[in-house]
Amino acid sequence: MKKLLACLLSVIMVLGLIACGGGESDGTGSGSEPAGSQEADVQPGGKPTQSGGEAGNQLAGVTLEVAVNYTGDSLTAFQQICSAFESKYGATIVIDNYGSDYSSTMINRMAANNLPDVFVTAGWSLRRYKDYSLDLSDQEYCSTYDESALGVIQDTDGKIYVCMVSNGVNGNVVNLNVCEAAGVDPFAITTWDEFLAACEKIKNAGFTPIASNPDAGLTSNLAGTFLTYKGEVADVGDKIKDGSWDWEEYMYLLKFYQTALTSGYFFKDARSINTNDMYERMAAGQAAFIISENTASIATLYSLNPKGNFIFAPFPASKAGGEEAIVSGEGDAFSIWKDSKNIEASKIFLNYLATPEVTLKLLDATSRVSCMKPAMEVDETPGTKALGAVEDNYKGHNIGYYNIWDREYLPSGMWAYMGTACNKLFADYSDSGLRAVIDFLRDGYKNVYVAE
Repeated sequence: MKKLLACLLSVIMVLGLIACGGGESDGTGSGSEPAGSQEADVQPGGKPTQSGGEAGNQLAGVTLEVAVNYTGDSLTAFQQICSAFESKYGATIVIDNYGSDYSSTMINRMAANNLPDVFVTAGWSLRRYKDYSLDLSDQEYCSTYDESALGVIQDTDGKIYVCMVSNGVNGNVVNLNVCEAAGVDPFAITTWDEFLAACEKIKNAGFTPIASNPDAGLTSNLAGTFLTYKGEVADVGDKIKDGSWDWEEYMYLLKFYQTALTSGYFFKDARSINTNDMYERMAAGQAAFIISENTASIATLYSLNPKGNFIFAPFPASKAGGEEAIVSGEGDAFSIWKDSKNIEASKIFLNYLATPEVTLKLLDATSRVSCMKPAMEVDETPGTKALGAVEDNYKGHNIGYYNIWDREYLPSGMWAYMGTACNKLFADYSDSGLRAVIDFLRDGYKNVYVAE
């Protein structure tokens, strides 16, 4: 009865939104194509049109509703891309920009079975949106995905429901100059125990080993290297997904942090520094590692110190023989509503986004890394180059590519709990403090698992 009532309330809410114009709509209108834009005309499959002429009014009279969660420069870049598409094809694109309310708004729209023609999946193309999305496996861009992308978006039956033009990739960032000064070879690190041993040498050399500050990523992104990935100290993935997990094995990760915090491997004021402080200290050569970090930070570090020497590295394994991990998630990814009245026009729009010239314009604003090979071949951004160098830098290492851990294993709603848990951990990393974190996460998991 509670679920039925919730569904009825969701329908009422969505009908109200629709009556009021569908939320915060930011129509791009019929803006002209930016000067100097020379993207090829595209047809479904991503190939240039055979005529070689202007696409002109191919989609005249078509209005596409596109829902996004962009803000700031990312939203501006996407609006400009949509405006150029309108000019090229004669379509009108209405952007529903739901921002921080994106997830709740889209859940309500799913309850009413009234979705936009195209929508950002925000990491949930399979677990949340699959039943509402068009199968895009026959689109040519799907044959160009990088291996790390396929591990995130390809269903068990091989189907793909999303046009993902970028990855959000997590691992560790390394300051090679600091490691060299401390006599540490970061390329020899394969396990977290070896990582901690390297931290001790770095500390003794007068540097701070780890620049990271507490956030949800620290308590989530590393968890798979202890709990679920191939050859790790625990294997509880099935229990996590079916709701029966008691969180006791999570103590492996907490003990790792307890050692690092007790040993002084973080900055003394780690609890209070912000992200900018973290980057500035790393760029200035005060620290050796940022753990649980996105490849986008490479560009930030080089902008702060062009003479620095920074690389991207996989997460170490929890024991010898376990897989080190590169953890990827959906970045800029778009699905088509399977019941859209504008499916063909929506396919043309996604193929347009997948052309390298357009993709790179979006990635320049979002600071993510390309994941389609045609774009990767011409993407010279530091993050993409750093990701591409991992295989060369870590030859002989046992590296696995995985979906972002919380998106793969945890129910929706756990991210906020993970952030609070990290702050609790940094505030009290005694044995009793670790136990309090376990209890807190177990309770939160039970709450949101039932809700899902």
